[in-house]
Amino acid sequence: MLSLEKEEIRKAVVILRKGGVVVFPTETAYGIAADATNTRAVEKVMAIKGRATGKAPPLIVADLKMAEKHALLSPIFDQLISSFWPGPLTIVSPIRKESTLSSLVVQDNTIAVRVSSHPIAQALSQLLNVPIVATSANLAGESPCYDIESVKRQFKSQLLLPDLYLDGGVLPIRQPSTIITEKNGRTVVLRQGEITIPQTYVA
Repeated sequence: MLSLEKEEIRKAVVILRKGGVVVFPTETAYGIAADATNTRAVEKVMAIKGRATGKAPPLIVADLKMAEKHALLSPIFDQLISSFWPGPLTIVSPIRKESTLSSLVVQDNTIAVRVSSHPIAQALSQLLNVPIVATSANLAGESPCYDIESVKRQFKSQLLLPDLYLDGGVLPIRQPSTIITEKNGRTVVLRQGEITIPQTYVA
């Protein structure tokens, strides 16, 4: 699939660099991508979704190295990262002081990151060389979308629209990513999703 999308992916990255917004496939559902270091781009994503800017969106990073550049990942996550990255595991961790991410993707001094196992999602962050916003491509409060036409139907009445749609076909219907964080030196599951974290990890 990725080889068939190379030209479109390059076009998408150019759009992202200019502050545009791209709908793209992930390993869970379709998402909306934007350069997570560009506040105006993040604001556009929130406007398209009809989502309040006070709720920080999750991010996709190209790899563990990029995650560690922006987030202070606790060593207690090492085994889970080894087992489930790339994949639908989102980790909420403190942001590094030197991170260049927009303040709109930060909440309570933390960011939510994952390495996607979908080749197109991973390629966007790799080629852009920064984390991308990866909130689901649906209106706030509505169901996730698993095909491009469903995304377009949900957004058709919005004043702002995505600049490009990367059609990865009809995606398998899956749960959203599992979200974890650290509290008092323990792994806490904030949302059980596609990956089931053993209850021994839950505080």
